[in-house]
Amino acid sequence: MTQHRMSLTTAADTLAAIPALLGFTPDNSVVIIALADDGNGSHLVAPTARVDAHQAEAAAGIITDALTRQDTPVTAVILAAIADTTHAGAALIGLDAIRDALAAAGIRTIRALHTYSLTAGTTFTDLDRFTDGTIPDPATTALATARTADGAVIAASRADLEDRYAPSTEIPESLALAAAATMGTDFLPVTFDELAAVIHAREIPSADLTARVGLALATGHLEVRDAFLAMSIHGDADAADAFTRIAAPLRGTARANALTIAAYFVYCTGDGAAAHAALQAAERTAERANVPLPSLTGILLRVLNAGMPPEEVKGIGAVITPDYIAAHIGTVQSYT
Repeated sequence: MTQHRMSLTTAADTLAAIPALLGFTPDNSVVIIALADDGNGSHLVAPTARVDAHQAEAAAGIITDALTRQDTPVTAVILAAIADTTHAGAALIGLDAIRDALAAAGIRTIRALHTYSLTAGTTFTDLDRFTDGTIPDPATTALATARTADGAVIAASRADLEDRYAPSTEIPESLALAAAATMGTDFLPVTFDELAAVIHAREIPSADLTARVGLALATGHLEVRDAFLAMSIHGDADAADAFTRIAAPLRGTARANALTIAAYFVYCTGDGAAAHAALQAAERTAERANVPLPSLTGILLRVLNAGMPPEEVKGIGAVITPDYIAAHIGTVQSYT
């Protein structure tokens, strides 16, 4: 994700920036905006995390562990409880628990806020300064405008984010099996090249191509699945979009793998919330189909929970070299 300058000078600025920072508008949550000292008297925004209001107190230790393991040391945080009257009590207790755990680790809380929702005009309270204010329109912040210009979509809610990874009408595997019988040994390299061309051109994968990618992902050969991580050379965001579309009409192992690959690419763009939603969809898919959860899914879940920076996540795909592709896919034109 492209880094953009933003103002977190005021409480109003901070709350309005949260949807753009997370990639969706949270509710009944505690949000943790981690900050690192840039050495010039300013702060850099490090990971931004969200936890459900009723899970925040229990998650205080996990959040603290994740923030203390960052490559760029986190020196401070801004905490925000975004919760309605039903959930505010749990959110505020959780916020205090997180604040205490972070303080014990030497990370100070420079601002603690509460609001009922992140809607323009909603009143917020600065819990330490005992002052109130109103939230400006989050959609018009400089950060939201910049992220939208980069092609990011800021979901209206967590549910809308999860809907991106919902299944659609199934494409029968027979479509891919017929293609495989006709193409023979060309099946994998041609499928790989066609998908690379589609991602590079920012096109929508056809039903035929989707079915063929699904068959390749359903074989259980981890090397074949991992080879698709090489699509990062055509852009992580575009690769994430393609695999999100491919996953929708697939089922079982193929869908779980496609969702996991989409999660990998979207995490590499810096969108941890969308990556988590895709991984959760992969978990549901495996459970409902009674198939093993892909090993990469578990790895990425652990990586995400640890707050690993996207730049380090990209390293997972570093082994996918031209030689790797040739060995497991065959000779291709798109990655040589």
